[in-house]
Amino acid sequence: MSLLRFILYSLLFYLAIRTIKNVMNFLAPNKNNPPKKNVNTASSKYKIEKEDVIEAHFEELNSAKSEKPKEKP
Repeated sequence: MSLLRFILYSLLFYLAIRTIKNVMNFLAPNKNNPPKKNVNTASSKYKIEKEDVIEAHFEELNSAKSEKPKEKP
């Protein structure tokens, strides 16, 4: 019975230590990998210039309007 008790206490001790480590890692600032300032600056194999990008505006379609067939002029 003492071996079973030793295993149980060891398991509880291990879980307590892991929980404390996880809480400390969560609360401590990450010094090795600071957060990225701009996510969209990843390198690409394509050379896209800012002048080539066209902004588009989208409209939501009305379902009642789209069900009607179009009339020819």
